Amino acid sequence: MSNTTAYNTIVEFFTYYLNERDINKVLSIVSDDIYSIGTGAGEIAIGKKEFSKLIAQEIESLPMSIKYEIKDYHEKSKVDGCFDCFCNMKLIVQMPDGNEVHYITRFTGCVCNENGKMLIQSAHMSDASTYQEEGEFFPLKFASEKIKSLDKEAKHELWEIFCQMLPGGIIGGYIEEGFPLYIINDNMLEMAGYSSYDEFFKDIDGLIINSINEDDRQMVINVIDDSFSKSNQYKVQYRMKTKDGGYIWVYDIGRKTVAQDGRDAIISMIVDVSDQVRTTQCLIDENTKDNLTGIYNRKGAESRIAEALRTSSEKYVFMMVDLDNFKMLNDIYGHAEGDKALQFIASKLNDSFRKTDTVCRIGGDEFAVFIADCPNISPIEEKIKRVINEYAEMIKENYPESNSSVSFGGICTSGLNSFTELYKKADKVLYGVKKSHKGRYAIENI
Repeated sequence: MSNTTAYNTIVEFFTYYLNERDINKVLSIVSDDIYSIGTGAGEIAIGKKEFSKLIAQEIESLPMSIKYEIKDYHEKSKVDGCFDCFCNMKLIVQMPDGNEVHYITRFTGCVCNENGKMLIQSAHMSDASTYQEEGEFFPLKFASEKIKSLDKEAKHELWEIFCQMLPGGIIGGYIEEGFPLYIINDNMLEMAGYSSYDEFFKDIDGLIINSINEDDRQMVINVIDDSFSKSNQYKVQYRMKTKDGGYIWVYDIGRKTVAQDGRDAIISMIVDVSDQVRTTQCLIDENTKDNLTGIYNRKGAESRIAEALRTSSEKYVFMMVDLDNFKMLNDIYGHAEGDKALQFIASKLNDSFRKTDTVCRIGGDEFAVFIADCPNISPIEEKIKRVINEYAEMIKENYPESNSSVSFGGICTSGLNSFTELYKKADKVLYGVKKSHKGRYAIENI
């Protein structure tokens, strides 16, 4: 019998889990991002919170202590401090009538060193039996029965039932260019808005890669390649296209396998996480977007600009933008109209520059624009002139007595600078513009 740190961790895990039925002790030796697949169709947990809930439900259903024996233990080091583990297990339960029920199962998992402590990152209990009722964590009442071999058709029917019971979808593709489709279940088709396999197959031209949002494809390929270089499984989040032309956010857990025709393949479980992604994005927007205009606030802009400065070696432009006589506009026409003017200039700035650029509201009537990788400022100047003229026309039509205009002052430079440095240098140029003639612009090479 092995006596490695990975083996000892697994023994500790099953002692807490099966013998002691102690949830807190179990959770103390699992990773925060554990994912677990049990023997039942609904026993899928992603993360410690879901895993804790699953364990609690199981113990409530089957509270008695369970004896266990580990047999045929094997482990394989993937990288330093990280092990793939496998063993057969014999579970023994003392029933209320005094009889013992034996159950044979298999365990595969991953144990890794996290900050000096061996923790279980994944756990998969697989069952060699052919049937397990919903809500039944260990099909003990069938354990002592001899199950006759099923023919191919019966096994296919059971597979269909299993696929229909899963909370997410199942999809499989060959590990070949574009990941040619070889299997998909009804849940997956419904999730993507399709009514039949043929309809889905035709729409993606038989390649799973075509079901993934174009902007996410290379990322997904990179994650799978990198994961398979270290283990036989991966997990990735991306946008999957739907029949109506939209997309859903999905969490994909896949494992390398071999198809019936002998070709290397992937089988994966897909869960729709669109609601969670939208909730997360709303929280991010609340912290990084300006409530009135919808563009970035200073905090959000600083983060984006800092990242751009780290990765860019080309010249860039940073501009300060200020609405002249904005106080007069508020005083004469009211703050509600002043808000409309702010929204107008924010929209014009956002529409004028690239999605990769950063447009933000610093505060009040003060805005900023960061344009990355900008060796030629001539196109930028044309955009500035257009915004100045469009703002002037809007003011003339709606708020003529305010005499409001918009001024730009910026710098064109390269190298690493902090947001504060950029702000000070551009603000100095803007001050010169407003002092000499409002409603103009200047960009200085530094």
